Amino acid sequence: MVCVAVSCERQAKVKNVIYLIGDGMGIGAVSSLILSDEAPTGFELAPVIGLSETSSADNHVSDSPAGGTALATGVRTINGYTGVDPEGRQLTSILSKAKAMGKNTGIVVNTTLTESTPAAFYGGVTSRKMTYELAKQLTDSQVDLAIGAGLDHFVNRPDSLDLTATFIEKGYDVYLNWSGVLNTKSDRFIGILPLVDVHRREEKTIEAGAADGQEVCLAAKLAAQAVDVDTTQLSEPTLYLEKATAKALDVLSRNNKEGFFLMVESAIIDGYGHNNDTEGLVEEMREFDRTLKMLISYVQENPQTLLVVTGDHETGGVAVSYREHQPGETASVLLRYTTKGHSGNFVPVFAYGTGAETFSGVMKNIDIPQKIEQILK
Repeated sequence: MVCVAVSCERQAKVKNVIYLIGDGMGIGAVSSLILSDEAPTGFELAPVIGLSETSSADNHVSDSPAGGTALATGVRTINGYTGVDPEGRQLTSILSKAKAMGKNTGIVVNTTLTESTPAAFYGGVTSRKMTYELAKQLTDSQVDLAIGAGLDHFVNRPDSLDLTATFIEKGYDVYLNWSGVLNTKSDRFIGILPLVDVHRREEKTIEAGAADGQEVCLAAKLAAQAVDVDTTQLSEPTLYLEKATAKALDVLSRNNKEGFFLMVESAIIDGYGHNNDTEGLVEEMREFDRTLKMLISYVQENPQTLLVVTGDHETGGVAVSYREHQPGETASVLLRYTTKGHSGNFVPVFAYGTGAETFSGVMKNIDIPQKIEQILK
């Protein structure tokens, strides 16, 4: 049979899915990176680009819990709810569905493992503050690996449970430092690292931002917190997301006859948007781009792999503003912000590899996991 390249690609089976989410990453954030760097970014290498509308079930402007839930489950919920529908009923995420198909599954985040977006892929609560419950739900999720921060939610608990012991009882290796994660030979592990290991902090002191009565999310607090970074640490926080994702790919690719599903979230883009911090936002986007380029290389070297990149919502109402410069000169970008909260602006969708053409055009946030599920069937 003779077929054109596009139709052949559509018939190819997707074995592996990588879902890369930038929390708060809208078109303004992507524009800030592209206009700041002379070299092509990973976004510019995307063969397929779409747009996603990000409303929640009860608002044109989604918060992170509802936005993460839409991307994880293909169902819209009300702001404040994670992994459950507007009636509070548990939803099934695309990660859980991939696990039921026999795929290896993993989560990598540069925030706590109980933050809204990762939590929507394994649990369900009616308030993002129910972190102790979410930590317990992670022990029941059957995810093959998870790497992030937030140890206090697993051990310093009001119920006195030691959930690291629960993980071990269920056959996981548990690592509390970056060295353990990097050097493990285990196929099933949890890495719960210090926050300083998973995210670069700004050296200046700024106030975490919020707007319109919204609570200040952890990402904004992390972006605003001023601490000195010890560059001698093995963690190398500016390279954490790239290295942790590469480790996850290595582990999930082993013995993967049925393939794998990996969700990676860069959470702190949202924080710099909340704080209207252009310097921090651009640098965070550079870290995101390093991870993206590494993943693009993986897709190119591993057929039957789909990479989907998007944001759960836009933060800051970011727009590129006037700044004069000479022709050919790369000037620092000047950004304007309309809010210290989230906006209802559309976010971009970038797709690479097998099945990428499915993600062109204008879509809803809930369409993305639904499309992934259809590709995997």
